Amino acid sequence: MKASLMAMVLASVAAFGQAAQAPPPASEPMRVYTNPELHLTFSYPAELTPRDAATVLGAERRMIYGADAATDADHPRDMCAKVLLAVGANNAGSGATSWARVGLFEVDARCLPAQVLRNKKAMDLTLTNLVRQGTTEMGMMPIEPPMFYDLEGQRMHFSAGQGTPVMTADLQTGEEQVIGAAAVAVNGHVLGWVLEANDAALFNRLLGSQVDFGGGKAQRLFPARVQ
Repeated sequence: MKASLMAMVLASVAAFGQAAQAPPPASEPMRVYTNPELHLTFSYPAELTPRDAATVLGAERRMIYGADAATDADHPRDMCAKVLLAVGANNAGSGATSWARVGLFEVDARCLPAQVLRNKKAMDLTLTNLVRQGTTEMGMMPIEPPMFYDLEGQRMHFSAGQGTPVMTADLQTGEEQVIGAAAVAVNGHVLGWVLEANDAALFNRLLGSQVDFGGGKAQRLFPARVQ
């Protein structure tokens, strides 16, 4: 899986600062999340069903909201994100079980340094840190440094890692998995996605989820596919 994911990221490097081309409409069934306040429509594989928000907050809590590790003491990190969507799937078959999770959340602007909200470069740095921290965990190896690409005129930041996470419990699963994190500042809001799966094909399908900010045709959450 490492080689295929590395190929995916290297292929996407050419997309830096360029428009991410939307693929033909997905042929697989999709569920749709809409949020009129955020002007957001997000479509994801239909077998993903609602999960408790705690299943996705584990990755969100690794994130750093400023340009460094300092966070406003009045807003603990656990309170910095409002979970908008938490879905997942467990697929059993052929003696094996694959699983996937997707979390969508909004970052509380009060957790961000004031200058970040006024300065595009500072926001880019913050989003870079968000996705880097979202995929940083003991036992996981970064696939490639954080990158960005254009999605409906917005700069979407993305990072991914893979490996076998070291669990806090004594029992270690020894299960390899892939983590992806995406973040964007759009329509006066900061949105983030966390994607996790233990199967490359499932992870690829998560990357093919469609995002529409109300500015045009929906596009893939991430423009490249696992090769």
